[in-house]
Amino acid sequence: MTNHATGDTVADVVNRPPLGVVLVAVAVIALGEASGAVIGAVRPAVARWAAARIAERPQAHGLTGSAEYDDEVRDRAVFATEAGLSFLHTHAEGLGLVAFFATTLVASVVGRRRVRAVLYALLVAGALFPVGYLVYALAVLQWGRETGIELAETWVLTPLGTAAIVGLLGLACLMWGAPTWPPTPPNRSEAPRRSRGAPRSPDA
Repeated sequence: MTNHATGDTVADVVNRPPLGVVLVAVAVIALGEASGAVIGAVRPAVARWAAARIAERPQAHGLTGSAEYDDEVRDRAVFATEAGLSFLHTHAEGLGLVAFFATTLVASVVGRRRVRAVLYALLVAGALFPVGYLVYALAVLQWGRETGIELAETWVLTPLGTAAIVGLLGLACLMWGAPTWPPTPPNRSEAPRRSRGAPRSPDA
């Protein structure tokens, strides 16, 4: 929980998640911003690099030596690679924020320490979902379009996406069954004032 000044009613009901969780969320947002800038600035260079990688692995991509067929296969693989990098950009910006605010709710609402730890783990794993699109883009170049997409979806995107969904659903269920949140902070103006010294009797 962060330190807060006297009279800060927001900090009375909102807690900060662990620093490691915050750093992951910020790193994912930064990755999304950086990848967007890189894709916009060097997209032709990325396309040339992807085409060169495809030419180095003709068997994985099913190249036959026919110029017309090979050009179509190469274009589809390059497009899939660029799509993966684009999805990395868009998903990282959004899921980083979702992870930050969701884990803040966990820190503020969930009282049981073990339940908090499980939700933190699920939400952090879900925040890494955009990284799966980087794996997607690289797997297409390494193993071919169909095989690469299948591997990325089966072993990276689906598990991380499932973790995000389970974590958010678990948080929603806990908030549904929890008492009213946020609780009403004490009104300091109505708090009883302490008199200095010993209390006086009515007859004094």
